[in-house]
Amino acid sequence: MNISVYLPDSLKNRFDSYVKKKGMTTNGAIRKAVELLLKQESNKKWGNWINKLDSGDSDFPSIEEIRKDLNSPKENLF
Repeated sequence: MNISVYLPDSLKNRFDSYVKKKGMTTNGAIRKAVELLLKQESNKKWGNWINKLDSGDSDFPSIEEIRKDLNSPKENLF
């Protein structure tokens, strides 16, 4: 499929520099950009809150902190 896209001169110049620096073709760079855009959008189905899970909740104790208060099992269940 062929698509024509208008880019303002400043964006076109930046794009051309990027493509040249990376040793990519114009078509390859545009395909990659579209793939990344669609992947980014598909990752948003959970909402932005999911991205904050890595940082954790400083008000909630760590799992290691909680585990130290657990009792060992009285017998081997297996």
